[in-house]
Amino acid sequence: MKAAMTAGTEKVIIIGGGLAGVTAFYELTTRGREAVLLEAADGLATGASFANGAVLHPSLPDPWNSPGVAWPLLRSLFDRSAPMKLHLSQLPDLLGWGQKFLRHAAPAKHLQTTDANYALAAYSTQQTDALTQKLNLSYEQSAPGTMKLLRSAADRSQALALAERLAEHGLVYDKLDRDALLAREPLLAQAGDVVGALHFPNDRIGNARLFCLALAAAAETLGGRVCLNSRVDKLLVERGRVIGVHAGGEDMHGQVVLAVGAEADRLTKPLGLRLPIRPAKGYSLTLGVGADMMLRHPLVDPVLHIAVTPLPGRVRILGMAEFAGFNRSVDPRRGDLLRRFFTRLMPQVADGLDWSSGALWAGLRPMSADGRPFIGASRIDGLWLNCGHGHLGWTMAVGSAKLLADQMLGQRPEIDAAPFGAARA
Repeated sequence: MKAAMTAGTEKVIIIGGGLAGVTAFYELTTRGREAVLLEAADGLATGASFANGAVLHPSLPDPWNSPGVAWPLLRSLFDRSAPMKLHLSQLPDLLGWGQKFLRHAAPAKHLQTTDANYALAAYSTQQTDALTQKLNLSYEQSAPGTMKLLRSAADRSQALALAERLAEHGLVYDKLDRDALLAREPLLAQAGDVVGALHFPNDRIGNARLFCLALAAAAETLGGRVCLNSRVDKLLVERGRVIGVHAGGEDMHGQVVLAVGAEADRLTKPLGLRLPIRPAKGYSLTLGVGADMMLRHPLVDPVLHIAVTPLPGRVRILGMAEFAGFNRSVDPRRGDLLRRFFTRLMPQVADGLDWSSGALWAGLRPMSADGRPFIGASRIDGLWLNCGHGHLGWTMAVGSAKLLADQMLGQRPEIDAAPFGAARA
């Protein structure tokens, strides 16, 4: 690791070596701040950023607490195969968070959050492109655009309503009937219940872990310092101000950026700051595929919260949200659900895959109660937040880091930062 560079200002300690932490680390370092990145694991991007959906999708900014979500969640208590699954054991911990989650499922609040998320997601995707070009990064990126699959007239109506609303803010999309969809994705020919799709050409594919590793290395060449195996036990407070962290048996002093995902509330709770962020376990199943079985676009099923992403030489099937606390165990039954979804969608392709070689993975998405991340100064002096991005962590990462750095350095952000204000926690 390289020695930190003195920037003439207070050191910044970033907690969390996933997408939110690494992008903040790079952005602050490149702007001349002395930055240290602390990661509890023995490598970067080993948590929710490791084998995620691999898609930057500003086309999907709507939070998962959609109007009417309460009944499906309650039914999921008794349905092992529910795509959004609530476990009975988690009800006590989710009571306060759940009330906020359902309150923000009201149509007006849900639309406000969707609009705000889209603005950040679109900005962030553009900034990711610019950063990739600037640093000549390579992370299995491509730009085929996402296909949102439609299975009924009701699906089409709902998807179009959202797309038309966001088109007023810059979203570009194409309407495809079944024939037009099959012309672009012939492997879907046996998906008999798919009636068409919306295509979003500005969505991107990219391997989040490779991106994190490349960006952290770029920050280190500028003087940033990465400390692995550095679990933060507590935040240090003096006269009501956060002055640093205690990690690895030692104290480290400086401003603190909390970018530790679903674990954020663990560190702020002793300070009397409760962050309404809870873990929602998602799964991915990655398998090798030949060129003749390769999709041309990532596919999203908005009803089942399941997607399929083509990556070089492999395909990744992913989705679901399981409220099971911090249980990171991998349930093979969830892998079976992903396999059944894929088989229903592309039976011929499924028959040709070696399912025994598939890599099943689970990660904890940091879900905020209102569906928006927390970016900026917390109500405790010296503590900054960049967490709670939910299913949009990869999409929003670079833009969030820029928003955070702008605020920390007293500069005017390029988009409205108010919807993501960290003091609302």
